[in-house]
Amino acid sequence: MADRDAFLRWCCANPYAEELREAYLHWLVLHALELEPKPGQVRHEQPWRDQLIALRDLTLALSSAAYIQHPEQQEPQSISFKLWAFQADYQVLGLLEGSTPQSLQGLDLFDATQWRFWVVPSRDLHPDRRSIGLNPLRRSHGEGLVYGELPAHLERLWQEKTPSCDGV
Repeated sequence: MADRDAFLRWCCANPYAEELREAYLHWLVLHALELEPKPGQVRHEQPWRDQLIALRDLTLALSSAAYIQHPEQQEPQSISFKLWAFQADYQVLGLLEGSTPQSLQGLDLFDATQWRFWVVPSRDLHPDRRSIGLNPLRRSHGEGLVYGELPAHLERLWQEKTPSCDGV
């Protein structure tokens, strides 16, 4: 039987397309939070950018970016994350790393270790802003998180928002 990469080339003309990348970012975050869909559960039909993830009483809006948008691309694209939903408490921005056409050989959308994440409070972003570039993001919010750091980081944010009931 054909392997996953052959299937993707057959099924998706562009394995780096924004829609597939956005869907996988949602899948990664859901799994990191142990909120993964159950077997047989189907995603909503609305675009991924319109879907928020609820983490108890926090809401997360997700956006992805990648240097490479298409296998035939010769030069890396500058990174800009689209900002969709300012009603969310946080914007989770996921970067599929890999900056040169040569890196396509090892670039794997489905390898969580090739992603970097930033979790930005929506209140820290100007409400009229529709995107943020990688350099301003790094200046304001550091180098980001690797996949394994994401669950604990989000848990800390939730705990900071939830008042402690100790001693009451």
